[in-house]
Order: sequence, then structure tokens, then C-alpha cells
Amino acid sequence: MEEEEFFRLLTPQSLVQIDERIAEEKAFKKAEKQAHEEGEEEELAAHEEEEPKPNPKFEAGKKLPLSLKDLFPVEYTSKPLEDFDEFYDTQKTFVVVGKDMTIYRFSATNAVYLLSPFNPLRRGALYVLVHPLFSALIIITIIINCAFMAMTEVPAGWIEYVFTGVYTLEAMIKITARGFIINNFTYLRDPWNWLDFAVISLAYVTEVVDLGNLSALRTFRVLRALKTVAVIPGLKTIVGALLEAVRRLRDVMILTVFMLSIFALVGMQLYMGTLRQKCVTFANFTYDNSTEGNDTLKSFDEAWYEWAMDTENWKQIEGTGEFLICGNASGAGECPSEYICINDTHTNPDFNFTHFDNFGTALLCTFRLMTQDFWENLYQITLRAEGPYHSAYFVIVILLGSFYLVNLILAIVAMSYDETQKQDQADADEEAEERKIQQTMHDELREDYHEYLEEKMSQAKSQSDTSLSDHENADKISLRSNKPDENGQFLSVMKKQPSLSLPGTPFVRRNTKKKYKPNHADHQPLMLDNLPFIDDPNAVTPCSDDLTMNLTYKQFIASRRGSYASLLKRTGSSRRSSFASRDSRRSLPKSPRSPLEKPGKLDTPWDWKKPKDSSLLHPHDAGDRGKLVENGSINGSRMDIEKKSHDGEICHPHGGKHVDPRDMMVLKSLLAHAEGHRNSRHSVMSDYLPFEEEEEPLKDRLYKRFCSWTCCPCYLKFQEIVGLIVLDAFVDLFITICILANTAFMAADQHPKSPELTEILQNGNYVFTAIFASEAFLKLIALSPMYYFRDGWNCFDFLIVFLSFLEMALDGVSGLSVLRSFRLLRVFKLARSWQTLNMLIRIVAGTMGALGNLIFVLAIVVFIFAVMGQQLFRDGYIAEYGDDMPRWSFTDFLHSFMIIFRVLCGEWIQSMWGCTNANGPICVPFFLLTYVIGNLVVLNLFLALLLNSFGAESLSGGESEEDKEPNKLSEAIDRFKRFGRWVKVKVIVCLKVKMKAKPKANEREPSPRVNGKETIPDGEATFSNGTLIEMQTKFDDDEISVQDKSTTIVVEDEKKAEDTTRPNSRASPRESLSSNSHHSMSDDDTKLSLTKVDADGEPEINEVKVTYANYPDDCFCKICRRKCPCCIRFENTKWGKKAWKIRCLAYALVEHKYFETFIITMILASSIALAIEDVYLEERPTLEQILEITDKFFTTVFIIEMFIKWTAFGFKKYFTDAWCWLDFVIVGISIVMLVFELLGMEKVGAIKAMRTLRALRPLRAVSRWEGMRVVVNALIKAIPSIANVMMVCLIFWLIFGIVGVQFFAGKFYKCVDEDGNKLSVNITKNKFECLEKNYTWINSKINFDDVLMSYLALFQVATYKGWIEVMNDAIDSKEIDEQPEREVNVYMYLYFVFFIIFGSFFTLNLFIGVIIENFNQQKKKAGGSLEMFMTDDQKKYYMAMKRMSSKSPQKSIPRPSNIIMGWIFDAVTNQKFDIGIMIIIMLNMLTMALEHYKQSQMFTTILNHVNMSFIIIFTVECVLKLIGLRHFYFKFPWNIFDFVVVVLSILGVALSDVMDQFLVSPTLLRVVRVFRVGRVLRLVKSAKGIRTLLFSLAVSLPALFNIALLLFLVMFIYATFGMSFFMHVKHQYGIDDCFNFETFFRSMIYLFQMCTSAGWDGALAGITNEEDCIKETVRFDNGTTIYSDCGNYKAGVMFLTSYLVISFLVVVNMYIAVILENFSQATEDVQQGLTSDEFDLFYEKWEKFDPEATKFIQLSQLSDFVDYLEEPLRLPKPNHFMLVKLDIPICEDDKVYCRDILDALTKNFLGTSDTPGEIDVNEVDKDKEKIEYHVTSSTLMRQKEHYAARVIQKAWRRYRNEKGNLPSPPPYDMVISKESDMVTSKESDMATSKDSKDTATTIHEDTASTKSVKSDTSTKQTAGSSIDVHIEIPESEITEETAMLSPENRTVELRADSDVVA
Repeated sequence: MEEEEFFRLLTPQSLVQIDERIAEEKAFKKAEKQAHEEGEEEELAAHEEEEPKPNPKFEAGKKLPLSLKDLFPVEYTSKPLEDFDEFYDTQKTFVVVGKDMTIYRFSATNAVYLLSPFNPLRRGALYVLVHPLFSALIIITIIINCAFMAMTEVPAGWIEYVFTGVYTLEAMIKITARGFIINNFTYLRDPWNWLDFAVISLAYVTEVVDLGNLSALRTFRVLRALKTVAVIPGLKTIVGALLEAVRRLRDVMILTVFMLSIFALVGMQLYMGTLRQKCVTFANFTYDNSTEGNDTLKSFDEAWYEWAMDTENWKQIEGTGEFLICGNASGAGECPSEYICINDTHTNPDFNFTHFDNFGTALLCTFRLMTQDFWENLYQITLRAEGPYHSAYFVIVILLGSFYLVNLILAIVAMSYDETQKQDQADADEEAEERKIQQTMHDELREDYHEYLEEKMSQAKSQSDTSLSDHENADKISLRSNKPDENGQFLSVMKKQPSLSLPGTPFVRRNTKKKYKPNHADHQPLMLDNLPFIDDPNAVTPCSDDLTMNLTYKQFIASRRGSYASLLKRTGSSRRSSFASRDSRRSLPKSPRSPLEKPGKLDTPWDWKKPKDSSLLHPHDAGDRGKLVENGSINGSRMDIEKKSHDGEICHPHGGKHVDPRDMMVLKSLLAHAEGHRNSRHSVMSDYLPFEEEEEPLKDRLYKRFCSWTCCPCYLKFQEIVGLIVLDAFVDLFITICILANTAFMAADQHPKSPELTEILQNGNYVFTAIFASEAFLKLIALSPMYYFRDGWNCFDFLIVFLSFLEMALDGVSGLSVLRSFRLLRVFKLARSWQTLNMLIRIVAGTMGALGNLIFVLAIVVFIFAVMGQQLFRDGYIAEYGDDMPRWSFTDFLHSFMIIFRVLCGEWIQSMWGCTNANGPICVPFFLLTYVIGNLVVLNLFLALLLNSFGAESLSGGESEEDKEPNKLSEAIDRFKRFGRWVKVKVIVCLKVKMKAKPKANEREPSPRVNGKETIPDGEATFSNGTLIEMQTKFDDDEISVQDKSTTIVVEDEKKAEDTTRPNSRASPRESLSSNSHHSMSDDDTKLSLTKVDADGEPEINEVKVTYANYPDDCFCKICRRKCPCCIRFENTKWGKKAWKIRCLAYALVEHKYFETFIITMILASSIALAIEDVYLEERPTLEQILEITDKFFTTVFIIEMFIKWTAFGFKKYFTDAWCWLDFVIVGISIVMLVFELLGMEKVGAIKAMRTLRALRPLRAVSRWEGMRVVVNALIKAIPSIANVMMVCLIFWLIFGIVGVQFFAGKFYKCVDEDGNKLSVNITKNKFECLEKNYTWINSKINFDDVLMSYLALFQVATYKGWIEVMNDAIDSKEIDEQPEREVNVYMYLYFVFFIIFGSFFTLNLFIGVIIENFNQQKKKAGGSLEMFMTDDQKKYYMAMKRMSSKSPQKSIPRPSNIIMGWIFDAVTNQKFDIGIMIIIMLNMLTMALEHYKQSQMFTTILNHVNMSFIIIFTVECVLKLIGLRHFYFKFPWNIFDFVVVVLSILGVALSDVMDQFLVSPTLLRVVRVFRVGRVLRLVKSAKGIRTLLFSLAVSLPALFNIALLLFLVMFIYATFGMSFFMHVKHQYGIDDCFNFETFFRSMIYLFQMCTSAGWDGALAGITNEEDCIKETVRFDNGTTIYSDCGNYKAGVMFLTSYLVISFLVVVNMYIAVILENFSQATEDVQQGLTSDEFDLFYEKWEKFDPEATKFIQLSQLSDFVDYLEEPLRLPKPNHFMLVKLDIPICEDDKVYCRDILDALTKNFLGTSDTPGEIDVNEVDKDKEKIEYHVTSSTLMRQKEHYAARVIQKAWRRYRNEKGNLPSPPPYDMVISKESDMVTSKESDMATSKDSKDTATTIHEDTASTKSVKSDTSTKQTAGSSIDVHIEIPESEITEETAMLSPENRTVELRADSDVVA
């Protein structure tokens, strides 16, 4: 048996073999098909193996697996080999392995019909194609080409031809090597090549024909940049994730388009034409009705119309080119005086792009809302036109569309990234596993090798007297022959044939087909110098003692082969046959590659790292010499090797133990190889060879020599002293303080700064530089460079010190101030001691690898779109705008890049308007595509990546392993603490000694004194009754402050003492309860963590019973009782007892359920009262008085509530609850207010500010509202981590802020004229000229003049609101006091790009990461105890059971008895009817979408007719359903909804005018009807993805509702604050007559807009405006008041930033967290288990079989029923054996119970048939108790009975035939009697009989319907006795069928009554 090697060259013989295999497979399939047609039906599932799949390890493009790399013979690189993936055994393919070990797969057919795989031209092309340099060259060409494309000036024409030439050459090589298109693996079968081919063809076509506009398609050349992806390894994960995400996004996209269409239709119905309303002035309008000068007289209306349509007369909004929009509805925007609001003008806002006049633009508007881009503008103009109540539409679109859909996209991207990541991880693990296995093998081999070596050595010694003649004999024998000699040994004489294992002479050509050029480097002569080459006919191979030592590895391995091969088998892939069934393999002739013959490919004993020329090691790997093997020179099967090693005599025909020279050769080459690769990681061999002394590389020796700094002993002593100082914890503390101080110094930089400040800052810089430099230098001395530079932080320090010196040296050079910003990096040194910063830096560093790849992908995407935009739109911009170019344009690469970057940040709409203006509608798809790919997919990957790293690194702290080094900072602080403690203890001891003199009489000393003489200062232990107690006590602040925080006190005795000191006078149940509850409810005054240490034997066990008191706690806390006995005395007096009674009453009152309800009502009422106090209050004096009275009333109620709670709970319990503290603070404020009011001081400013704090009252509702409390608790738990992230954000931003101050401080000033327009540089160059010419020199409101201002500017940039103005100022800035010039400093864009990447993408997304991580942690804590103890399978089953238990069969609607009604019933209950109606609804939607503004009269008429027909159809549907379903029609909510819609539609037609005015327009309701599609989704198989999405929405609704409530609460509180602070602010910037803080409702509308951060920059400008306003409030005598309308800068900034952080960064992110969580949960449910949807469908189908809802069906119906079900529960026919296998219980009357069927099918689907049933027992059993449920048998049992009966019948027939004419037996279903104990073993498992064809044919009739007839022996037996027949089934009769019975069951005891038999 010849062993085959793994890699074989492709030969014509190989192609013949492939053809043979293809023919075999075809024949086999044909035979199989025939057998099928002849009716030998089998259950396919049982037999068929699953389809063979390609081996993922051998995919084209992957590297060769690790285990095969070493097997691969180096001379095979770039040569065609037979395909080693057995999937392709029957396909014409071959593989080529490139130099970098990449696998390429090609078609083995003729390329382009001409070139066979052996054609030299094709071979050459193959060689070039697989060479790594080829792809490198192409990539370089592409990159250079991209660079040329990005240029604005078109380079010379010939360059284009060069690129086209290179690409053509590449395509030609590929086509030559691969073939063109017909077969697999040809050129055009690879999608990348489609792109190339299209680009090349276009290049040639455009040369010949002028395609005009089509040449723009050449722009797509830029997509070739994507090919770089294939080259960089890490990119594959990212791109894989991207493609996976795009694939999965299909469902979300469908859902999104669907939802957006609905929103767009609603928007059209509501707002068509409303945005055309404008304010027109009538001040100068005159109507001239004289005919003079006028040829035609206009009527007044015509004149007015002309005037009104003239844009000159419209009111413009200052600062923008837009016109003011107004409305006539209540609350809508009003026109200024002298203006009137008219509708129906000819233009819409924003270049006529923003409107709902037709479906397309309405869809664009809803998409804009979904993406939240500049949506505040759309929101504001719509509300101005229609009134504030229309904000409801926007709330719904934002909550459902924006928050939900956009975050679903995030969820999907995150999941695909996660999965791709896991996949990669799995691959990496697999490779690591392979390595590990190899490693263990090598270790074992090495040990055994050494043992073997010693053994051989000893043998060799014992035989050293072997005679010389032996040597001479041996020398004449070259190698063994094929014939054994008389001793059974193989002789090794060989004349002609050169041996394969010795290298051939380099000069003689081998007599093989191919030329063979040996590799001289590897073919060294043997170890002994006198070895000739083997081809030399005179060659003699030595086999003497001097070789014996170096014994053969191969021989040794052969003896160990068993274990070795088995190990290898685990790593390797065994080649499976590609034929489907086992039977076929037996029948096929054994082909040379038949899998049965060949051992696993990797069973070869050579799997470790080997020399390149493996032919030396493994003779059979030398494929081009393979023919020689057959001639008998070597028979390389392992058996021979084994035989050799057993025989032991290899060279010698007579007993000397000698070494085969071939093995010597092998060993020699192994050693050579090991030497050569000693330093590479591949050289595993070098570890095993016994002779090696590693020499240190020169680099290491130099490093040791010069960097270890260990010279003279005195220096070492000095080094030690320096180390002691500089490595001390205090020095670390000092350095940390210096870092903070240095940061503060740098942050103190500002614009107008005095010379003194400048000097201080400069000196400070020198001092800090000196400190850090000396620290670095001293550390360098103490640690020596060798160790110093091993720590990353030290390298970091050193770099910063170096840069600081560099900056000082280059101080005078201008433009290098950037270096100063490197000092800022010192801030990061804090990370050493600051855990969170450290962790976040680790997260950022950890993601850097993946992030680098992601940024690269991002860069490619941005680059591609930028270049495409530039090529497509540049000319349009130049033509349209000329010199007046907008800042955001596609004119050159930088501007294109910035536009695309802006789109990535989520702002696409404004740039798109500009583009569409210049280039027409082609811009829309371009921008949408950029947005979807760039923002929704690539940017969400950023987030996914962060979330992924968060999962790994928990934020709660928890240092990772490598960070276990002690934290020096905390050590230093600890020293201070210990010192403080020591001082405190000393002071206490002194005091105690003084106090000792006069002890109190009544005080008993209950225990050893707490801090007596033996105080042990630092944390030690004392003994108390034999138990050592170590204790760290955390005392409450009201505890004895004297006690030292870590001292030890003795607890047991104290407790006892306390109990004895309390008099037992009032020994009531409450006494014991309260003392218990003190210890149980964790209310103890000292919270002790006790560690008990057993000192002498038995430990004491403290058991505490937890009881919940119905009594209030004690009045006084323990300390009072201990220190002040009078308290206890008071408790026992008469008054004390009365007080106690009152407390009990109060307690009962507080605990009463209506008490809380009353308080909640009061809270809500007081909140409403706050909301009423708006700007119009002064006009309603009565209301004002009422509010004042109610305010006092509420205050009183809350004060009384507080007193009652004090009485009930006692102060201690009240003040230890955070919610009570909140109540207390709010009530306290109210009391203070009351006092001031009584003193008449309410007009004081500070008091007014305090009044506003009443706004916090609604917060009290939180603790009393379950849903909200859950969310708030979750938030509160997240606060520490959120605060940490805030701090880290601030640090990141501080750095950018300081850099910003250095770049831009004082440079945002500009010169403006009286209208506020910026003047050009030609008019005024600088500040002095400006002031000379009487212009004004002003600063921008948002600037970088100091660090706080820069924080605000950066916050605007990070939220993308108001950032465009900031960036414009920055890129226009020149020097200080110079007039800015447009885009003079354009590269400052980069500062903002970097800031957005690190400060916004990163840090703001950290918030989401933190919140999600927090959610997950809490989920882990809250995970049910039940689920902890279940395996995964059980969990799935348990979940399915829980879902199942909530469902049960419904009674189906009875079919009416009337014939016609029956027909109608059948029609309307049919699925097809539903689908038909759905299609009509869709068509109705379509006609609605066709409506548009100002459509022609004819169009309107047609639409009306169509609409009428739809109304008729729906009415008919409604009537038919009413007839068919009768009163059951109203059982379904959808039907009721339909009914309402139909009625309203009919009314709408009849009373169209009335309906529109008073009720909802019926068209709107028709839109809602679209949601009925939801019903059909269940019927569509492919809609599973969309169902999952909707399912996850349904699951998350409760949580989202709670979060929305919290958001509402936050908005409520901020609205009341806003009203009290900013009620009278002047209307300018973002504040106008509709959006302001004047009334509660307007404030809420405005705050809702800002919770998405939209438009907050305008609001900020409005409420912080302190210049242009009335400064003082003036009151006139006549009662009128003119209020100050100034804003308040500090209050405004605080108000808005805090609101944004809370709402936008925290609450909205909780929304995202919930959606992500639920989506992944829902997807998991759908992927793993069964959703409730599946169960619903099951019961829907059940209704058809069980119309009366009895929960049972007949056994005979079971097969049909399970076939009728939907996937995944369906069991298609033939399903008989599946049902038998499922063992479904059968009840009385042959009925089957629905739950049993569902349970069995569920188990079958989940594959958990062995799941223990106890999980669901309760739920299902409860259900079974209600009905009659008696199991009599089961499907498995029934099958056994049928089977046994058939056996008995056969036996009986044979018996009858033998005995002669006995009466014929009864039919077998009568024989089976319930009592007859026919089958001895019930357990014999009949389910397996589904394997046998025989059974399948015999039981072809429906056995399930055969009923077992109970034959009661007593009734049947009339005469005669029963006969006993004992039949032994003879061996010959054992068929496949009977074989299923166990041997003992083959003997069937047939006990039949004589009558029955007769």
C-alpha cells in the first residue's frame, strides 16, 4: 500500500483521474435517482450525509495552514498542484501556492479555449500572477493613480495612457492565467475584476468614441483604491464586518423605507403647501386705478397679487437670506407690524428644497428628521406655519424614526463586527491550538529521542568489537533491495538506480520527465567528508561505527509512529469522499485516490518544521521523482520503516546494529536546517538537538555593555541612594502635584494677558521643565537605561523632556509654537495613578490596532467619495458660482474632503442644497449614499469597536494582571493617613489619662476599654473571649469621632453589656424586634466588616434572624442611649409611652397605601402650579393670587408630611435615605422662602433665585413611581463611571483647548461695518485702520481667548452645532490685531478634524460604552437564580416552555350553516383574501403618494375616482366580513380599526368640508391603515428579519417608555428653570416669538428640540446676550412694567451645558443602550430558540384540525398536521418514523394532546431530546389537570406493538405451512391484546428501524391509523383452552427488520386463545 504525499504536481494523468471521478459521481447520482423512481422510498433525512462543503482552511486567498507549511516542498512554489481540498475532487481545478504561502485556485480547463494548464505561456502568467511583487506593483500603481486623480490641475495626457497600459497588462496576465468567464475561478468570476474590466473597457471606448457625459463613469476608477484592502491583513476583519453589516442592513433598510414612507405620507396630508406662507408688507402698497400711463387697467386683486408675489416685499430674517414663515393658526408665528401673512406664494424655504408638496421631497424631509440633520430648522418653520401642537408629529418621528431606526443600524453593525471578531478569534485560537499540539509532540519526541540516544550509545559500546571485515562487506552494499535474503532481511544492493535520499550530483540530469535543478545549499555532502554523490557509480556508502552515534531521527520516529500520527490526525484534515452515501463507496471501484485506501494526509511522521528542500527528509515529497518509487528503489510506506526499526539490522545482513546512511542524510540536513533557523520562530528543531550553544547576538551584547551601567562599586552605591530617593512614593506624589500645577499653568494662558502673567507663565515653564528633566535623569541613573526604557511610561516621560528642551532651543523660531503643545501630553502621566484614565487609555490603545484599520477604511471611503465628488461636480460649481464660491464646495481635493467629512459627522443636507443648485438632482443620490455608507455604517463601526473593547475591560475598576504593581500615589496618601491616625491616637490617649482621674459613677465599664492602653495603632487584632476579631470599622460621622478609623474594638461583649444596661421595664415584642432589626437591616451605627479568625478551637456562629418590623425604630440612636441614660428613663415615663403611641400611629399612617397616593397627587398638582407661572401671569391677577395661596398650601402639606415621617421613622432612618434627603432639601427651601416672605424680603435677587429651586419638586415623584425609579437607580449606579468618563473627556478636551488657545487666542477679532458685515482686507488691514475709519472692531461670541471659552467652542464643535462658524473664524484667522482674510489659514481644518475624531467620535461615544457596560453588569447581578443552574440547551428549552405556557388553542369561529354565508366565510378566512386586501392597501398608498401640490384639475378628478373605488372595495370587504364572521368580526382589534376607517371614509366623502374642519382628515386614517401590513409579515417567509426588528421594538417598549418618562421629567424641571431665568430675554439669535422660555409649553417644545442637541448654539447665543438689551427693569406708575431683557451669560452656559449632558449624553444614550440590548436579545431568540410567533402560528394551524378547541386531535390526523405546520416546526411527509422517534404520548380514544405535540416538536427543533422534563412540569401539568388526560400508549410503543404483531403473523404463517392446513390467522391488529405480554422488553428502541428500507416498504400503509382493538380474553373465550405456541425465529429468517429486535426478543412467546386462533 503506497502512501501518497499531500502536495502533488498537476500532470495530464491528474486531469484524467479528475474526469474519471466526475464520471463516477454522475453514474452514482443516476443510479440513486433510478432507485428513487422505482419507489424504494426512504426517509431522506436519515440517510443522506450533508452536502460536502469546501474546507475553509483551503479557501483561495488564505495562507497555507500552519501544519502544512512545513510539509510544503519549496520547489513546488508557483507551480500547478492537484487541488488538496477534497470538495474539488470532482471539479476541474488546480491550486498554486505562492511564495508567501497564499493559496490560489484556478480552473483546470483551457484558458480562453486555447491554453491548457501545461502551456508554457499560461505557466509564465501563473508564475507572475502569484508572485507577491505583482500585487504590490499594482497597489503602488493604484495609489499613484489616486494621487493624480486628486489633483485639481489635470496632468499631462500621456500619464493617463501609462496607467491604462499597466491595468491592461494586469488584466491580460490574469486572463491568460485564469481564463475569461465560462468556468469557475476565471477572470470575470471575481467581482473585483468586474470593476477593473469596466474601467479598462471605458478607457478604450472613450478614446475611440466621445461618450460625453458617460466619461464621468471613469471616475469610478477611484474605487480601485478599495483593492488595497485585500493587501493589509487586519483590514479583512473590518471589511468583513462592513460587508456583513451591509448584508444584514437589508431588513432595516426595508423597514426604514417603509416607516419613512408612512411618515412622509402623513406629512404630505398635514403640511402640503403650508411652508409657502410668507409675511408681506402692505406699508408702501398703493393701488393706482387711473388709466394714465397704463395701457391695461389692473383690478385691485391683480395688483395686490403682483405686489404680494414680489420677493422684494417679503420679510427677511436678519443674517440669513431666508424669508420669515408665518401662520394663521393659534400659537403659530406672527408677522411684525405692517406685515400681513399670506399663503400660496411661489417658493419654499432652502432653495425650494424643504417642503411637503410632493412625495419625493416629503420623503427627503422625513429622512432628514431621521438623521437629525439641521432638523431644528424644519421643526421651527413647520411649527411657525401650523402652530405648536404639531410638535407631536416630530416627537413621534424623532422617537421612532431617529432614535429607534438609526440605533438599530448601530446595533446591527455592532453585532456583525462582534461576530466577525469572534470568527477571527476562533481562527486564531485554532492556529494557536495547532501550535500547542505540535509543541507537545516535539517535547515528547525530544525526551524519547534522548532516551533512545542513550540506549543506542550503550548498544554501540557493547558491539564495538565488530570485525573490520564487516565494514568492508557493508561498504559494498549501497542500499537495500526489494528481495529479502534468507534471514528475512532486505538486502540493500542497488546497481543502476540512484538513491533518492542521497543528493544527486549537481551535474548529471535525472532521468525523470522534468528537469531537476537541485538546490546546492541543501544538498551538502554527508557529515563525513569522504562521502561521494550517489549518482557516482563507484559510490560506496559508509555504514560504520563512527556513524552509529548520530542515529536516525526517522528510525526513532517510526518506532514511535502510533502516538505521533494520532496526534497529527487531530490537527490535520482528513480527506472525505465527495460521494454522498456509504453504500456507494463500497460499490465503487477503488480509484487511485479512493479515500478508503489512503491514510489521513497528515499521518505522515514528518510534521515538524523542516528544511526548505523537504525531499531530503521525506523521499515521497519529491514529486518530480515520484516515478522512481514504483521501480522499487524505496518503498516508503511506514510499514517498512517500522519493520526496519524492529529488525534493527538495517545495513548489515548480519547482526551489527548500524545506521542507514539515508537516515544519516536526513539527520545531517535536519541539523543544518536547525543551525540556519536558530533564531527564527520556525526553528522548533533547534530546541531538540542535543548539541547547541546559543551565541548572543551582537546587538544584545552591545546593549548589555553600554546600557547596564554596572561599573565600579562606589557608583553602584550612589545608584542605590539615588534609587531610594527618586523611587520613593513621596516623590511620585510630588511629581503628580507638579503635573497638575503645570497643567494649571498652561491652562492659565489667555488673550489679553499682562506682561506680569507672561513672565510668571514663562518662569513656571522653566521650573517645571527642570523638575521633570531632573526626575527623568535621576530615574535613568537609578534604574540604568537597560531597565528604564523597558517601561512605556518612562519612554513617554523621556520623550516629553526631550521635546521641552527642543522647544526651548528653538524658542525664537516662528511657527514652532506647536511644540509647546507637546508639554500637554504630561497630563497623561496622571494615568499612572488614575485608574479610569489608565483604563480608557488602555482601551484606546487596545483598539488602536483595529482602529488604525478602521481609520484606514474610513480614509479610503472619504477619499473615494471626495475624488468622485470633485470629478463629478467641480465644473458645475465653477459655472454656477464663479468667484462667489461657497466655502463648502467640490472645487479642489481639500474642500471635497471637508464636505465628505462633514457628511460623516452627520451634516449632509446643507452641502447637498448647494450642490443641487449647481449640478441638479444628481447630488441627492451621491449625498445619500455617502451618508449611508460613511456615517451609518463606517462610523457606527467606530462605536461597535469601542463597545467591543468595553465588554472586555470593565469600567468598574478591577486592575488587570499586568497592573498589579503597587500604586505609589495611594501609598503616599496612605502614609499621610497613618501619620494622622498616629497623632489622633496619641491625643486620645492623653485625654483618656486625664479623664481617668474623675470617672463617672453611673457608667459601667462593659468591656476592655475601646482605646485603652494597649492601643495598636495600625490595624491589628485583639482577643475577646477566645475569638480573634480583625476589624476595619467605618464609623458614621455622628459616631464618637474619637475612635480611630482602623482601630479594633471588641464587639460581642459590648453588645451584651448594652443589652444589660437597658432596663427591662418595657419588655415588649418591639424591644426584641428593634434590637434585632438594628442588626439585620444594616442600620447599625458602626458598619463593621468582621473577619473572624479562630484562636482556640470552636468558632462562635452569629445567626441573625431577619424580621421586618411593623413598628417604628427607636427614638434615640444607640449612642444617645449609651452616653445619656436619661433618654432611656424618658422612654419609660408616662409621656414617653404616649409619645411611643403617637409614633406608632404616624408609622401606620405613612405605611398606608393612600398616603403615598395623596402625596403624589400633591406633587403633581404643585408641579402644574409651577408650570402655570409664565410670562402672561401679570395680566391675570386673580390667577396670580390663587397660585400664591396654593403655593403656601403645598408648602404646608409637604412640611406636615416631613414631620409625620420624622415621627414615624425617627431621624436616623429618615436621614439615611437619599430620597428623604431630597424631600428635606426641597421642603427646607420652601420654609426659608416663607420666612423671607413674612419678613417682606421677597424682592431680593438671591431669594428670587432660591424660588426657582421649587422647580425640583417634580423630582420627588421619581421615588414614588416604580418604572422611573428603576431607570434612575440604574443611572445612579452608573454615575461613578459616567463621572469618570466626564473627567477623561475634560482632560482630552483640555489638551485640545490649550492647543486651541495657542493657535487662535485673540485672532477671532474682526472689523465690521454698522450693519455687522465683515469688511474685506482691501478696505481695512488691521485694528488701527479699522478704528481710524470709524468701523467697529469686535470679537466673535465663541472664541478661543481662554481655556473656558475654548471648552465652550469645542463643545459646539463636538456636538456639530454652531461649529461651522467656529471653523470659518479659525481658517480665516491671521495674526493678532489683523483683519481676517477668507480661507487664508485653510490647514487649520486639520485641527478640527483631529479634534472631532478624538474628542467627539471617541470621547462622546465612551458615554454610550459606559452606560451599556453598566446595564450589562446590572443584568449579570440581577440574573435569575434559576437560570444560573441551567445548561444552554436547558435555558433554550425553558424559554420555549415559558413562551408556550402563555398560549393555548383558541376556539375557531364556527362556520355558518347557511350555504351562501358559508361560502363568504370560507372566502374571508382564506389567506389569499388577506393578501389581496394587502395589495389593495399598498396600491392605495401608492395613489396617495401621487398627490402633489397644485396638481391639475384632471389629475385631481382621476385620483378622486380611484379613491372612491378604494373606499368601495374596503366597504365591500367590511360588509363581507360582517356577513361571514357575524358578531365574531369585532373580536379582532384590526377589524374594529378597519370598521372605523371605513365609516369615517364614507362620512368624509359625504361631508368632506365638515370633516376636514372639525375631525381628523380621513385620508390620515387611511395612512394608518398601512400598518395592517404587519399582519401579512407573518405569512411571508423571508420577512423573518423584519419580524425580528419589530419584535425587538415590542420588547423594548416598556423600558423605552420609562426612559421617555425620565426625559420628560428632566425637560419639565429645566422648563420651569428656564421660565424663571430667561422668561423676558430679548428675541434674537435662537429666541423668537415661537421658540422661547415665556410659557411652559413653548419651553418644552424648545427643550425637546435641544435634547438631540439640535440648535442649542442659537439658544445659547439668545440667553447669554448681555450687550444689546435693556439693562434695568422699569416700573411705571400706571402699572406697566418694562422688563430687563438681557440674558445671563453664566446661568445660560450652565443651564444649557448641564441640560445637554443630562439629556443628550446620558438619557438618550440609555435609549440607545436599551435598543442595542433588546435587539441582540431578540436576534438571539430568533436564531436559537422559538419565538412566540412560531407558537402563535402553531395554534393558528391547530384551529383547522380542532375547530372546537378541545386540545386533542385524532392520531390518524397527526401525520397530516405536522406536515401542514410552518417551518421551523414542520415535519414534512414521509414523517412516520420521525413521529415514532419523538415518542409522543397517545391518550384514550387514540387522541393526541396539543401540548405534547408542540413539546415534542420544540425538543426536536432545539435538538434537546434529553432535556430533563422537570423544568416545565408545573406549567404543563397545571394545564393537564383541567382536562381529562390519560395516557394509554405512545407513538414509539405503538410502533413496537405493530412490529411485534407482524413478526407473530409471519411466524404463525410459517408454523401453519409446516403443520399443514390450519385455519388462517386473524388480521394482526386483532392479535394485539392489551393484556398479552407479547414483547418482553419494552425498551427495545424501534426508532432506529427508520434506517432499514425493508421496514419502510412493509409499513407503507398508514400504520398510524391502524387501531389496536382491545380483545378481552374472558369475553372471547367460549370453548377450549388456550394453546401456547413457542416459536424460535431461525437465523436464516432474520431480516433487517427482525434484526432490530434484541436477540432475546427474537423468541416471541405467542399465547393466543384457541378461539381467536380459530
